[in-house]
Amino acid sequence: MIVGHRGAAALVPENTLCGIKKAADIGIHWVEIDTQLTADGIPVIFHDETVDRCTNGSGKLASFTLNQLKQLDAGSWFDPKFKNEQVPTLEQALHLCIEQNLCLNLEIKVHHSDQVAALVANVAAAIMPSGFPLDKLLLSSFSLSALKACQSLMPDIRRGYITEEKHIDYLYKVEQLDLYSVHVKHSLLTDEMATEITGRGYVLNIWTLNDPSKCAAFSAMKVSDIITDNPLLFSNVEPSWN
Repeated sequence: MIVGHRGAAALVPENTLCGIKKAADIGIHWVEIDTQLTADGIPVIFHDETVDRCTNGSGKLASFTLNQLKQLDAGSWFDPKFKNEQVPTLEQALHLCIEQNLCLNLEIKVHHSDQVAALVANVAAAIMPSGFPLDKLLLSSFSLSALKACQSLMPDIRRGYITEEKHIDYLYKVEQLDLYSVHVKHSLLTDEMATEITGRGYVLNIWTLNDPSKCAAFSAMKVSDIITDNPLLFSNVEPSWN
């Protein structure tokens, strides 16, 4: 299964509504996007701690109110034709995914541990009234404390641990989190790691792969989902991992 990374990050501005729409237009069924909080506590779709790379603004995203954030141009950095793109709210992204019949891997993006409680609580407050089908939703994070908070506040929503650790000692730390999946940086995954992860009953996902020639090798490792910046690269690949 192919998952569009930050929408379709190689094709349109990442973590935008046009990125979600592009993924749907390509015909894939899953997108991965990131969420964090504005200064006034609104979950928005954005990856970096600062707005510098992906907007015409400067400074930490958490220092902007939603109204201030909406004044920024979140598209021209990618291509001038996207100059009207804004940083979307989580609520907007959820509704667009519902409209486009997309499944969603929502990464809880934690830049500092003191953000966890408010972030997860406000994400839950956005998700629960949205009507988003829970069988089409996966919450993922590098943060174990965020996943624990998700387990407490949203126990019916599947959870995945994202890791770029070179050893699998973390599998002992996540035993109490009732995880659905483990998401490993593709360049670090070995046969032994894959066997250990899938042997414990976890769905194994990888990020961020942009080379379709490696699909067969990852299929042999029982990888379920491939997160990629450019889903078009995989359009002619036989989905043998499904």
